[in-house]
Parts: sequence; structure tokens; C-alpha cells
Amino acid sequence: MTTEHKIKKYFEESFLSDLKAGFITAVVALPLAIAFALASGVEPVMGLYTAIIAGALVSSFGGSRYSISGPTGAMTVIILSTVNTHGVEGLLLAGCLAGIFQILFGIMNLGKVVKYIPLPVISGFTSGIGVIILIGQLSNSFGLVLPAREHVWETVYDVFVALGMANTTAILIFSGTIALMLLLPRILSGSRYLNNVPASIVTLMISVVLTYYFHLEVPIVGDIPGNIPQFHMLNFDLELIYAVLPAAFTIALLGTIESLLCAVVCDAMTTTKHNSKKELIGQGIANVVLPFFAGIPATAAIARSAVNIREGARTRMSGVIHSLILFAILIFFGPIARYIPKAYLAGILILVSIKMINIEEIRTTMRISKMDTFVLLSTFALTVLTDLVFAIQAGMFLSIILLFIRLTNMIDIHTMENYDPSEGINATILSDPYLHDNVAVYTINGPFFFGAMNVFEHKVDEQINMRKKYVVIRMRYVPFIDTTGIERLKSFILNRNKLGDHVYLTSVQPEVMAAINSDTALSEMVKEKDVLIFQRTQEALSYLSSSGEGGK
Repeated sequence: MTTEHKIKKYFEESFLSDLKAGFITAVVALPLAIAFALASGVEPVMGLYTAIIAGALVSSFGGSRYSISGPTGAMTVIILSTVNTHGVEGLLLAGCLAGIFQILFGIMNLGKVVKYIPLPVISGFTSGIGVIILIGQLSNSFGLVLPAREHVWETVYDVFVALGMANTTAILIFSGTIALMLLLPRILSGSRYLNNVPASIVTLMISVVLTYYFHLEVPIVGDIPGNIPQFHMLNFDLELIYAVLPAAFTIALLGTIESLLCAVVCDAMTTTKHNSKKELIGQGIANVVLPFFAGIPATAAIARSAVNIREGARTRMSGVIHSLILFAILIFFGPIARYIPKAYLAGILILVSIKMINIEEIRTTMRISKMDTFVLLSTFALTVLTDLVFAIQAGMFLSIILLFIRLTNMIDIHTMENYDPSEGINATILSDPYLHDNVAVYTINGPFFFGAMNVFEHKVDEQINMRKKYVVIRMRYVPFIDTTGIERLKSFILNRNKLGDHVYLTSVQPEVMAAINSDTALSEMVKEKDVLIFQRTQEALSYLSSSGEGGK
């Protein structure tokens, strides 16, 4: 099919559906883009630039057909922290570096690795961000103009001290916004013609009209220049690069997690399958380009992507159309946007932040596992009380430690004496006095790695109190062995040989056998028959029984 025929077919079959989805998604994205920019401590127009550029680039180059990218709530906290520490120039540089990281993640196909980040870390992290956003909007909800603070308790204290100066009108707008956002979807859903109208745009129009015509004295967004974003050269100072690297990596990691989660949600809603490698490269391209046009770091947004799908998007062009409509709104209606009350945006953001705190997910975690609960609550507390970089690092570290603990608890080493003496190996040993007096058979269940060493030493090395001459180690249920396991096994064999005892390995899995062969000293011991390896334990017992003295 020629390009001309493809274009003709698209306009005949998909354009109108994409146009409708793109328009509705743009209307939903408009107040969110402004709100997230203000919550991030940057000019509101930067949020619009971000939604326009990221929406077009990720839709064009990403690996998820329906994902819509732009500013998101999860990003606001790390962006605000970066702005407070390094200024807007530092943020733009961090965003560009984050994009480079994401492109590298995509090239190295690390999207699959992100799937292994434990849910308690993600849940604790996103819930913590939700709390920070909520607390950060307290001043706007009360109509207070207060300086940005680094820590949440400072913000809470400032708001508490200034409550006497609260703006009643702003409180009414804030309360009305939340009430309408909750009630309007139910009201509009009953109308044949208004059921697709987003509640956010209705509340936005009401708040702007009231503020403009009644000259309400409430804090407003202020001037939004209706201009095309201009190219802006970044400050590639080596000292600044070094300073923002931790923030850049956190932005890249957070953006990667959120974008891939969004892609998975889109797949579930549409029975499609995203390309994680392509999605990360697309997100990276957008985040590299954005800072040069005064855009803040962006990621895929689940809510906007869901709207895009629900409104009938057919192709990735709906995301591009959404960007074009936002651009037209910026050019033609930018001056009107200055009258948007900050109290309205506070209502929108607080509803978003509450949705980020998944109570049911937290309850489920607390019911299932105390260790997972500890990781979740620790990550949550560190996110709220420290900084995001440290919180996600600490959460991952705790998860790794708990993983090692769980793997260690999986290890089970026991003697054959635990089994029915009338069956199998025990029956063979009991029927032969020589084997009964001279052979000890141990079975290892689970991975033989460094975390299992204390179990091995306690159950085998320290408890061979029977002083039997021959030790048979069954390894049928050992899926892998690491370097520490190889070294410990080698040391055990050498120590037994020095005492005049002998060690036999049976039922060794191919992966474990490859590890044994890759160790020069241990493979030499096998070659010299200092340790014998049998396919089955019964073969080792037959060998010991027939030789009488174990072949020595």
C-alpha cells in the first residue's frame, strides 16, 4: 500500500475518532499542565510547553500507541526539590540528563528490569508523593501566599501560623471545585449531549468567569504568554552537571516506572502490547528536547491516557492532535488563563494526590506480609520526611535485604533420617549395615548462595557429630550456585578430605555443574576424584556398598 493510500485510509477510518479523543484529552490536560507546573515551582506556561512538546514527541516515537505524556503529579515533588536546590537552570539540565538516561535504559533494554521493582517500594513512594503534593497545596487552598519550603513540616507550620489571614473566597472556590469535580461526572453522565464533557473544564470555566467578572481578590495564575516556545541553550557547566546527576537519575527512574506502568494499563484497556524499549527511547527523546524549549521533565500520564482510550482513539495520532489543540489554546486563549484561581488548581491537585494514595493496596500489603509492610511504610516515611532520591534508594536497599532474607529462609538442608525408613534411599541405607554406619546423606533444597552459608554451616559443617566417613550431598533441588557457594563447597570438601572423609555430590543440575566446572580448583578436584559426582544418589550408595571401603 502506497503512502498516499495509507493517508487516505487513515482519514476515512480513524481521523474523526482520533480528533475527538485528542480534543477531549487536551481539555483534560490543560488545567493539569498548569497545576503541575505551579506545584513544581516553575512558571505555568512551562507546564503547557511540556504537555505540547512531550505529547507530540512521545506519541510519535514511543512504544505505546495510546499513552499521553506531559507533566505529572509524581514528577512535581522531585522537580520542586531540584528547583529549590539548583534553580530552574539546574532543573532543565537535570531533565536533559534524565532523557539521556532513559534513552540508554531503552537501548540496554532495561525496561524489563523495572518490572522487578517491588510493589511496596512503588506504593510507598507514590503514596509519599501524594502526601507531599497535598500538603504543598494547603496554602493555595486557603488563599495564602507563602514561600516554598524544603520540608513538609515547615509548610504545615507556615500554613498553621498564617491561618488567620486565610482568604474566604479562595476557600469557597477550593471547596466548590472539589464538590463539582465529584458531583459533575454523575450529573453529566445522565445527559445525552454532555456525558463526554470533562468535569475539570466545566469547573475551570466557572472559576475563571467568576474571578474575571466579579473581580475576586484571590491569588491567580498570572500572565501566560501566548507565544511559541523559544529555543533556550542549557548551561552545560561540569560542576552543575555533577550536582544535578542524582536528581537526573531519580527523574529518569521515576519517569521510566510511571511510563511503563501507564503502557501496561493501556495494554489492559485495549488488548494491545507496548514496546518497552521503544517507549523508553521515546520518553528519553522528549525529555532531552524539552529543556531546550523551557519544558520540565515529562512522563506518561495514566489518567490522560485512559481518557484518550475511552474517547475512542484509534492510533497514536490522537496524542499528536491533543498537542496541536493545546498549542492552539495557548496561542489564542493564553491571556484568559491568567485569571485561573490558584485555589481551583489546589482542588484539582488535592484530588490527584488523594488518588495517588492507594489505601486498598496498602491494606492488602499489611495483611499479606509484615516485611513488605515495613518496606512500604519506610519508603513512605522517607519520601515524606527526607528527599525522593534517598527514599527510593533506601526502599530498594531494604527490598534487596528482605529478598536475601526470604531466599535464605527458603534454604532447607536435612538428612535422610527425616524420611520414611521403609522407602527409597533410607531403605537402602538401613538394609546395609556398612552404609548405615559410614554414610550420611544430606539434601539441599533451594539456591546455594551466600545467604545460605549460615544454614549450611549450622546443619552440615557444625553438626556432623556422627563422624561418618562418607558425606553424600543431594543437589537435585539446587537451581543455582553463586561464587560464595562454590567457595564454601570447595572448602567443605577440602576440610573433609583432610580428616580422611570423602564427599560425594549427586543429582547436580546442569547450571550448577557448569559453575563447578568453571572453577579451576574444584574442577581439578573432580578430575582427580577427590570428589565424585553421580547422576543419582542410589548410584553413589551402590558404589559405596560394593566397594566396602568407598573405593579408597
